Amino acid sequence: MRYCTEDGIMVVGKDILPPRAEGRMNMELRSALRRLVLLGTPLAFATLEIFHPQPSSVVEGVEQGGWFMWFHIIQVPLTGLIALAVYLLTEGLEGRTVMVSRWAIGVFAVFFSAYDAAAGIATGYALRNAQGLSAGTQEAIFEAVIDMPGLSLIFGLSIVGTGAWVVALIAAAIALGRAGASRGPFILLILAGVFLLGGHPFPFGTLAFGSFFLATAWLELTPGRLASASQPSRVS
Repeated sequence: MRYCTEDGIMVVGKDILPPRAEGRMNMELRSALRRLVLLGTPLAFATLEIFHPQPSSVVEGVEQGGWFMWFHIIQVPLTGLIALAVYLLTEGLEGRTVMVSRWAIGVFAVFFSAYDAAAGIATGYALRNAQGLSAGTQEAIFEAVIDMPGLSLIFGLSIVGTGAWVVALIAAAIALGRAGASRGPFILLILAGVFLLGGHPFPFGTLAFGSFFLATAWLELTPGRLASASQPSRVS
């Protein structure tokens, strides 16, 4: 049982935390959530891409249709979280490069998710529903959708989204470098941007998000790391 006084009256049964302790708990919770997003998201993304279905025949495509669809459904929230992680990298910083990074990662989140839905989820859905149909019908469906991710107008969504990812990572790397981050995370962030140009399935997706994970781990866990400031720090 805890006691406290309110306006000179003893109040029983309230658990009152001192403001300083409550503030410390909020900061610890915020720090834990920040690290969960910054470290957990790219690690999960890099691991997921290892299992990206890459069918090379009609039979494989139809058999993997269900997983193809669910894989890209899982990837949609991860895309939003990885965009948030890039935003958090420059938290506490201001300047042109920071603004470029944040606008670009917003474009990435919108266009890459749209591409994922159109080329990934739709393709998987069509292939999954081809199961049980005749061989000729399966082949027709496979031929209609298998090139959708790479050779159709939908691919324009991927070009815009991936290009925005590259711009966001390079701008974030420059901003962090000017704010005092070491060269290692700078190089890893550049690599994270460039690798995704090869596409998100394994190996390039795993290399891209793996490099991002190493960069954020370096920044977050290394002693004397660059910490986000409580007051915005301006970089050019």
